[in-house]
Amino acid sequence: MSKDTSATIIEELKQKDAITPPPMPTNPDIETVEFDNPIQRGDLTISQVNINKPKTGALRGLSLSDLLKLDVDTVIKLVPRVSTPPLAEHEVAALDPTDFLSLSTAVVGFFASKDQRAKARQEAEAAKAGASLTA
Repeated sequence: MSKDTSATIIEELKQKDAITPPPMPTNPDIETVEFDNPIQRGDLTISQVNINKPKTGALRGLSLSDLLKLDVDTVIKLVPRVSTPPLAEHEVAALDPTDFLSLSTAVVGFFASKDQRAKARQEAEAAKAGASLTA
């Protein structure tokens, strides 16, 4: 194999790597939250959780108005009911404020319409892409 052929093959592979595959379809009823400060549970480190769209039963005993106002106590009670892996209330209460806000907004986001959520997701992805290009 000549040097030119090797260089051509390497260049083609680089170009293929530069092309990003289309995003995987996402489940609109699940929101993934990545923690800036992971939770340590024994030997297990939890760096992200999935927040499932709450069903009516998960909202029992909670005030929707308090939830929509991001009331801390209300969010602490709801997150263990809708998170995978399930987080304990004391783990949610001990979260870093930035991680708690991420969880809270993920939960409250399910109360928006599908169109509003899709638009917000597109804006967030565009902002991430813009941030990664400038970094």
